[in-house]
Parts: sequence; structure tokens; C-alpha cells
Amino acid sequence: TMKTIVFFGDSNTWGYDSTTGKRFPHEVRFTGLLEQRLKDCRIIEEGMRGRTQAFDDSLMEGRNGRKELPMILCTHDPVDILVIMLGTNDVKSTFHNSAYEIGRALERNIQIAQAPLMWDGERTPKILVVCPPGVTEDFKGSEMEGHFDQRSVEVSKALDKEFRNMAGKYGCAYLNAMEYTGPGKEDGVHLDAKGHQKLADALEQKINEMIISC
Repeated sequence: TMKTIVFFGDSNTWGYDSTTGKRFPHEVRFTGLLEQRLKDCRIIEEGMRGRTQAFDDSLMEGRNGRKELPMILCTHDPVDILVIMLGTNDVKSTFHNSAYEIGRALERNIQIAQAPLMWDGERTPKILVVCPPGVTEDFKGSEMEGHFDQRSVEVSKALDKEFRNMAGKYGCAYLNAMEYTGPGKEDGVHLDAKGHQKLADALEQKINEMIISC
């Protein structure tokens, strides 16, 4: 039977190309690559530029992931696997968030997804928590420089420990994207085409492991 996999993410899931400022073609994005490879799966991209785990951005409306998640789960119900890859925007300088606070925000989203009464789900989806590729100092001199600072780089590195702990606490699968790829050199925030390929490779293996037990 077809498995429904929802990718809940930000501009890296959306496929932002930092060299053009536009969106990578479907066949370049990691979700598009996975769609080609995972033949028995329906891949749903729920990527939005600027989305956070659970914080309101005063400069961008409608980017609070916690407020959107129940609606998205309800839209695509039933969901077999929910992939949460958020956290990059949460380290923006405007928020002053610690890795601990971002980890707690992830926890709220896991709790929402595991509470089917909130969205009519007959059963809860398996959850794959993905620690995002991180932010590097390459943001300096790019359009991202106004949004991220040196603290953003440090906090993004610290997310792995917090996210890994939350995934373990709630029985979620876990993948640290930083172990496989990082953001491109153009802006230190967004995956380049090669980064999308590397992430797709890592996710393909992880998701295949999860499908066996679905």
C-alpha cells in the first residue's frame, strides 16, 4: 500500500536556491529526488520559507510551525510518516533563542502530531526528526547577514543534542543532516544542489528503515 510522507519544513524543504533567489526545480529538491526513488510513497512537500518551530516572526506573517501543524496534519490525514526539519529560522538573531528553547518548541510539535484527537487521525504517524544542516559563517556578505549572526552559528550546532534528546524521549526516529551535508557557500544557510542530493541519500536510507515497521 502507498505510504503518505509529509515533509514539514522551511526554505530548505521548499527548495530555495541561494544563487538565483528562486526555487530549485522539483527534480533537484531532496523531496523530488525521494519521490523518484520511493516508488510506494506519496511525498507531500509542506515547506515554507521562514517557518519556525513555534515562534512568531514580526517581519513574516504565518510562519509559526506550531500554529500550522494541526491544520497540515488534518489536510493530509492519514499520514504514515511525518518528517520535521525545522530550526534554522529559529536561530535568527531577532529571536535570541537558545538551543534548549528551540528543542522545547520541537517537543510541542511532536506532542501535537502524537495526539490524534487534535486532528481526527485514527492513528499517529511515525515521526522522523531531522536536525537541519545548520548555519555557517558563509552568511557574511550575503543577503542572510541581516538575519543571522555568530550566535546563530553556535546555536545551530547545539541543536543536535537537544533534538536527539527530544526524539529519544518521544520514540521518534532521528537524523542529523549535519552529519551528511551543510549549507552551500553562497549564503551559509541554504542547501545547494549537491546538498539536496546528499540529504536525499541519507533520508532515503532512514525512511526505508521506517517503512519496514509501518
